[in-house]
Amino acid sequence: MHATARHFLVAASVLLIGRGVPVPADGQGIDIDEGGWFVLGLGMGTANISCDGCTRGWNSGGPTLLAQVGGTLSPHLRLGLGLDEWWYLPADSTAKLVKTATALLHYYPFGRRFYVEAGAGWSRVFVLEGRAEAKGNGLGLASGLGYDVRVRGVKLAPRINYDYGLIGQVRFPDRGPPYARRGLFAKGWKHQVLSAGLGVGI
Repeated sequence: MHATARHFLVAASVLLIGRGVPVPADGQGIDIDEGGWFVLGLGMGTANISCDGCTRGWNSGGPTLLAQVGGTLSPHLRLGLGLDEWWYLPADSTAKLVKTATALLHYYPFGRRFYVEAGAGWSRVFVLEGRAEAKGNGLGLASGLGYDVRVRGVKLAPRINYDYGLIGQVRFPDRGPPYARRGLFAKGWKHQVLSAGLGVGI
């Protein structure tokens, strides 16, 4: 894992967990949003990508993008749709982009700010090799921890997230580079993305 990404994740963990989770006393108001909600955020993440013949390890750091929208069912439960993106754009090697779109659930165990997130859906990977782009699709799973904070009427949501993608084959749309047999870039592709970021919500 790159030092910058590791330091970022440690700092975010301290922010979310190190101060403890406030538990409301009896009769204290519940301030979870009512009705619809939307969150857009940025962060940093690192990925562990494996496939048949690939090198494994948490060695690819890059920025992340978060978008979520949904509705509130109760003081403890929200449902929605989410999109997580992570990309790696080195100057001297293969560029990668991972997108994970899920139906997700936010559960507030204490009926207040701190929440646990889980989702399942679809994951898509793009690999840019020179001018040729290989693609793959498969199962996507997401989980995370978050904390809602209000600052002068603006909702801030620091968040730690883990995405998992079970892709299988990643292929070029045509024959691809000379080394790609029948357009195949990789098989047995799996990826994990661990990220931390800050969302802004309404």
